[in-house]
Order: sequence, then C-alpha cells, then structure tokens
Amino acid sequence: MDFQITDFPGYTLVELVTTLAIVSILLTIAVPSFQWLSARTRISTSVNLFLSHLYQARSEAVKREQVVALCPSIDGLLCVADYKQWAKGYIVFVDNDRNRRRNANEEVLRYFQGGDNNIRIHSSSRSRRVLAYLPTGRAWNSNTTLRFCIQNHDDSNRAVIIASTGRPRLSRTLPDGRSILCY
Repeated sequence: MDFQITDFPGYTLVELVTTLAIVSILLTIAVPSFQWLSARTRISTSVNLFLSHLYQARSEAVKREQVVALCPSIDGLLCVADYKQWAKGYIVFVDNDRNRRRNANEEVLRYFQGGDNNIRIHSSSRSRRVLAYLPTGRAWNSNTTLRFCIQNHDDSNRAVIIASTGRPRLSRTLPDGRSILCY
C-alpha cells in the first residue's frame, strides 16, 4: 500500500493556544485603559456642555441687560433646593425680578436633562444653589467652584471655577491646588 500524506489547511493547537494567550494579555492591558478613557471622555463632555451653558447665560445677561441664572432642576421648570442635584439637570433662565428663583413668567433659555448617572456635580457652597450673571457679565456671587466627578476615577475629575468677574475656567485641581475629590 502506498500512503500519501497531504497537508490540511488550518492551525495547529499550539498556534491557537499561543494566539489566545497573546490576545488575553493584550485585553488585560487594554480594558483598564479603555475604562479610563471612557471616564475621562464622559467628564469632558459634561464639563464642556456646562461651560457652554455658562457662556450662554453670561452672554444673554449682557445682551438682554437682565440677570440670567442657572439652577439645578429635575423637571426643567423649577429650581430644586438641593445643591447636589446639578447632575440630574439644570435650567438657564432670565431672572426678571432678580430673586434667583424661577417664576412661571420667566423665560427658560435652556434645559439640560442629566443623563449620566455616574457623573456627580457638587457646588463648593451649600448655600450656592443658583449661579447668576448680572447685566454687566459679572457673577452675582463671589468665586464659585463646581466639581465634576466620576466614581472610581479621581484622576478624571475636573472643576469649573467661576470668578467674581463672571469668567468660568476649567481646572484639574481646586483653586487652592488640592486634588478634586467628591464624596
């Protein structure tokens, strides 16, 4: 009998195990990096959106020569009293009577409905429930800091610092240089 050996196309068991080991090692390295990138992107998106609303509020205050305010709001109509509710949503409104509360006759310029449950926004002051801009473009209050945080990614946290001049800026640290921690 004459046997003929033919080559079968395919991979050997050693080649498959080696490839699987390399892919496993690469995934072990890549997944944490991807989670960090995802957290950082979500924080950046939230901060940039909030900054754009601050710029709009300041611009509208100057343009309309009226007080324009931002406050936490869950329904898009009324301000909520809890200074920790910024991440659930907020409104930008014209504050005709300068009482820093939205009344039924005051125009809502913008409503942001919070969507990312992992992002928290904390005000630096428990008494600072409303951010308002005067017709001059200056902030109603003294300096204010809002901390944007995401759980388990402290290196991604950011702060929006609003100077009394009304100018908001983005920072990786608190005004005194400390790390941004949320609790």
